[in-house]
Amino acid sequence: MNNKVINSSSKFSFFTQILYLFCGIFLFLTSCDSAQEKQSKVMTYYDLKGFIESQISVLNKEKPEVVKTMSVSGKNETRTSREMDWKKELELFIQADINKPAYSKSYSITKPDSLTIVYALTTGESLPVRYLKIEMDKTSGTPVLVQALLRAENKLYQSEKNIEMHGSVKGGLWYLKTYKITGYQKLATMDKKVFYVSAHVQR
Repeated sequence: MNNKVINSSSKFSFFTQILYLFCGIFLFLTSCDSAQEKQSKVMTYYDLKGFIESQISVLNKEKPEVVKTMSVSGKNETRTSREMDWKKELELFIQADINKPAYSKSYSITKPDSLTIVYALTTGESLPVRYLKIEMDKTSGTPVLVQALLRAENKLYQSEKNIEMHGSVKGGLWYLKTYKITGYQKLATMDKKVFYVSAHVQR
C-alpha cells in the first residue's frame, strides 16, 4: 500500500471525484423520498439531518483546516486543506437520517444508557440505513458520536458504507473532530472497489 503524502491537488482531486461518484450512485439508487415525506415535520427519530445541515453552515463559514486521507483499492492520497465542500463531505451522514414517514415503524429503539440511542432495522425491512447509533453530550444534548451502516443492493449494484463521526462541545459550541467512511462498491460489470476516507479537523 502506498502511504506517500501527495501534495498534487490534481491527483487528489481524481480520488475525490471517484469517491463522490461512488457516493452519488449510492444516493441515487437509495433515494425514495416523496414530496409528502420532504414536507413532513414529524420526527419519529433523532433529527440527524437537521443537526448535520446546521453544522455544514458553520463549517462553511469557519473553514477549519482538515487533514484528509482517501484510499481506493489500496492506493492512498493525503492532503491538508481549508477548502472543503462540506455538503459533499457530510452527505452520507445526512442520508443516515431515518426521519421519513414511511420509516416510522421500521426501526427498533434501544437506549443502552441515558446518553446513547440505537436504531436498528427490524426484521423483514429492507431500507438503506441498517443501523444508527448516536451518543449525546450530557450538557448540550448534541451528538458527540454518530455511527451508521448503510447498504444498497440490486441486480446491478452492491454497496456498503460504515460511517462514523466524532465531535466535542467546548464553551457551549459543537466542534467536528473526526469523520471516516469505509466500505465498498460493486457494479455487475466491474471489480469490487474498497474505499476508505478519514479526516481530522484541526482546531
